[in-house]
Amino acid sequence: MLGGIYNKQGIVLDEFEMAFTQNDESPDFSRLEPISDLIEFGKSDGRIATVNARFDTWILPFLSVGGYYGKVWGDQTIRLTAPVTIESTTDIDGKYYGINLLAVAPLGPVNIGVDYSWSWTTNVRLDEPVRVEVSGLRIIKRFMTKTPDRFWAVWGGAQFQKLDSKTSGKIDLAEALNLNPDALEDIDQQWEDYKMSPDWEELSFQEKAQAELRWATVRGFLGGLSESTVHYKFNKRLEYNWNMILGFNYQHSQKWQLRAEYGALKSKQQLMLAINYRFGL
Repeated sequence: MLGGIYNKQGIVLDEFEMAFTQNDESPDFSRLEPISDLIEFGKSDGRIATVNARFDTWILPFLSVGGYYGKVWGDQTIRLTAPVTIESTTDIDGKYYGINLLAVAPLGPVNIGVDYSWSWTTNVRLDEPVRVEVSGLRIIKRFMTKTPDRFWAVWGGAQFQKLDSKTSGKIDLAEALNLNPDALEDIDQQWEDYKMSPDWEELSFQEKAQAELRWATVRGFLGGLSESTVHYKFNKRLEYNWNMILGFNYQHSQKWQLRAEYGALKSKQQLMLAINYRFGL
């Protein structure tokens, strides 16, 4: 099977840790701990496209086992809402591989399909591959034609996705923030506005002193973008784990099939297209 997938969905980030380094320094995450007292995340989202090749075989009349390998690219937007507002979009460029199980059983006039897959996505900015688990349930109805072995199938169902919660990596600060001198002036003004806001007045003397110290550290590194690297750790989860799916499959012959599937739930959208060739061993 050769296929492609487009996916757009919201991502929730929390328990953020960050460290800055220059040249060959080792990151010291305790230096800015707890950074969550200073930085708050807004809504973040990712948009990715993939192409992949998949091979599977029916080891039993009702059970298929397969593996796949593909390339992924796109972008992810991260938004900071406090104490200053920054929106950063970084490119995604990586590869992924995984295994898949599919079981199909008849139930009256329809078939029930259940699948589960595990995949691992690599990226040069990540310390370790990110594991993604996907499971789906489909109710399938097949419509035969007058031509032998040629039919249409349509289905509806639901899909569940889960990401590894722990993520860590690094990126050049200049690439992550894409800040120019005007943007730095705007950030400085946002910090001054924050210090004049009611939220600042609600902080204790000690909390203000800690915030000032952290801000001075962050702003110092922002001034040397070309030489700084930001190391990060955070927990992440999808804004919506579940989505509904609709799809169809057209079998032209015992060897050739065409498949398409669309999934959506509020801000989450995905589209899959694939062409399938059966060797008929």
